[in-house]
Amino acid sequence: MKYDHDDIIEKATTLFWQRGFHAAGMRDIQQALDMRPGSIYARFQSKEGLFKLVVEHYAQNSAERLKQVAEAASPLDALYRFFETALTGPDEQRYMRQCLLVKSIAELELIGDIARKAVIESMQTLKAGFKDIIEACIEKGELPEHTPTKLAAEWLQNQFVGLRAFALMQDENTATIQMIDKVILDLKGQWPQKTH
Repeated sequence: MKYDHDDIIEKATTLFWQRGFHAAGMRDIQQALDMRPGSIYARFQSKEGLFKLVVEHYAQNSAERLKQVAEAASPLDALYRFFETALTGPDEQRYMRQCLLVKSIAELELIGDIARKAVIESMQTLKAGFKDIIEACIEKGELPEHTPTKLAAEWLQNQFVGLRAFALMQDENTATIQMIDKVILDLKGQWPQKTH
């Protein structure tokens, strides 16, 4: 039987995003992918091999969305919409409010060296995407010229990760939207001048 690679990775992404690496057993993987164990091992070598592909796919998709934000006519408006879309999705996709990479970081000791490296590299890729957004906002006059690019990018990524956990626990979107408003306001604000 011929399997569509993109379809398999999408199904595996949903499974790992919902369950996490450790909780997703081989039986769950077989069921989600509708594949026999032999086919899974022949194609991916291991659960970790499959997970590595899932992480890379997730990071690539996220990086592409961040690139679209940076290239928008108003990167700041596009950033707001990016946050809103990621954090206020429908209840049946509530698991998607949490970052797959951050969920994976909690399991770094369990996922093996190959997948661990993919998770860490993916976080760096996303940090670079946030840096591009900050630079685009400065270039278009939406943030002050003196905004410290690297610091602002790290802060923005941390805010996004934290808000994902916050949004996951909300029954309605009002508080999440208020928090997104606050992040955008703070991003335009002052930054510490000295390093510790």
